[in-house]
Amino acid sequence: MFVFSTRRATETGNLEANQAQFNELQQARNMSAQAVADFVSRTRWRGDAANTPVLDATNAVDDIRRLYRAYDQTVLAEFEPTTEFTLLNDLIPLSRSVRLEESVYEYARTGGRGWAHTSMSGQIGAALDARAYTFDGTMVPIHDSGFKFQWRDPIFNKGSALASLADAQRGSVDDVRRQYVDYVFNGFRDSAGNYIAFDGKTWKGVKADERVQIVDLSASGLNIDFTSASATAEQIRNAAIALRDVMKLTNLQYAQQTWYVSGEITSNLERYFSDNYQSDTILQELLKLSGIAAIKEDAQLSGNQILIVPLTAGVIAPIVGQAVGTVADPRQFYNSDYVWRTWGAMGLMVKTDINNRKSVIYAHS
Repeated sequence: MFVFSTRRATETGNLEANQAQFNELQQARNMSAQAVADFVSRTRWRGDAANTPVLDATNAVDDIRRLYRAYDQTVLAEFEPTTEFTLLNDLIPLSRSVRLEESVYEYARTGGRGWAHTSMSGQIGAALDARAYTFDGTMVPIHDSGFKFQWRDPIFNKGSALASLADAQRGSVDDVRRQYVDYVFNGFRDSAGNYIAFDGKTWKGVKADERVQIVDLSASGLNIDFTSASATAEQIRNAAIALRDVMKLTNLQYAQQTWYVSGEITSNLERYFSDNYQSDTILQELLKLSGIAAIKEDAQLSGNQILIVPLTAGVIAPIVGQAVGTVADPRQFYNSDYVWRTWGAMGLMVKTDINNRKSVIYAHS
């Protein structure tokens, strides 16, 4: 889970880990409670900052609690599945919570067929041939952002100080959300653009990772441009069938497919399927194909780019080591700035099987 919510955690089976994560955040908030109390005191005092009454954190418990409750409500609102990033919207309900210490999340990859037998008596012994397993894993890195107010900021002489703080926090939550979306699509790189390895694991994003089936849409591959107005409806339909079958027949993944496409592809698919009469659109015709559950536009895709995900197959899920939250930095000196950090620890699990058959497809040219 990306957020702190007892109700949602209970419904999704993430309650224990979500509560452990909240305890981690609460400890950090307790360590910097005096910094929040100082800020609250400054917002209530108009005039000479040097004469601001001292507000002890112990006496400001309710104020601090209300402020952080508002912060957590902002995170809840920002991670509602209503953003322009439709893949993230669909992944949010699939997220799995783990403890913060689990910087690498490992999972089994199965392959081959186990066996079972049928009898009337049930007395001929158990089927003991086990499936073969190997293990893979994914990193759970920390994504963070921050904001600050200078200790002499003129905002303290205005009645809008707390409102400005709320706006800054909302912006930082949005930054963390966008950073995670970029991580999902483009991977984890250092400042030089090289993929970062941790404990032998890397994540190159759904556009490049080895766990994702890459399909070439150029002339050397399926030879189709889904954005082209000159591509006929029949050509687009045939290419869609071929692309669907890469998942279903080549990789033996039969779960319903959700297609995420660029805005350019969406616009082109809204053409009528036939030029001779007012038929259904190409988009409507593609949705009639067996195995394609939905076709959605995602802001992270552009041009001739398509991402195909079987959401119900259990092969993809965000792994959350720390739900997103905001905490103040402790202030060491009288002239230390008021610094706040919004952070969370989130990775992405994309499974393959032991035979390296893949269940997520990225097609592009």
